Amino acid sequence: MYPIRLVAVGRAKSEPILSIEKHYKKLLGAYARLELVEVQDGSGHGERRQLIEAARVRDALAGFRRRVLLSADGEQRTSEEFASWLGARTDLGESLAFAVGPSDGFHPTLKGEVPELMGLSRMTFPHDLCRVMFLEQLYRAFAILHGKVYHK
Repeated sequence: MYPIRLVAVGRAKSEPILSIEKHYKKLLGAYARLELVEVQDGSGHGERRQLIEAARVRDALAGFRRRVLLSADGEQRTSEEFASWLGARTDLGESLAFAVGPSDGFHPTLKGEVPELMGLSRMTFPHDLCRVMFLEQLYRAFAILHGKVYHK
């Protein structure tokens, strides 16, 4: 079992989103020890808020060998490319932590500290939806790595 943490700024509130999230967390249980950590939204506006959230995300990512920010300006991969990337990390035994940012994005200092940015799409999506989209892609990647037919 691979330790994987998904850090999210704020709580998911929509019942359909929570239901889908639960579904993929259950499926991922066959491949990974997934931990979902929700950090509190920052108070205030603009840069002050981003700095508070960056500190909370930084703390939640601490201790993981490979830290990745899910960001619109990050490198985009196909499902197969993501599976290959994931397989290489897990073959090395790296602990993985991913973070879904707040609505106004990650503070530039956090982006400078975390060595890897990964994009889900060039389109903009609600952050709750990004959580489940990422969990689905994580499950799809493990399915690809294990030769399951799900990914087709």
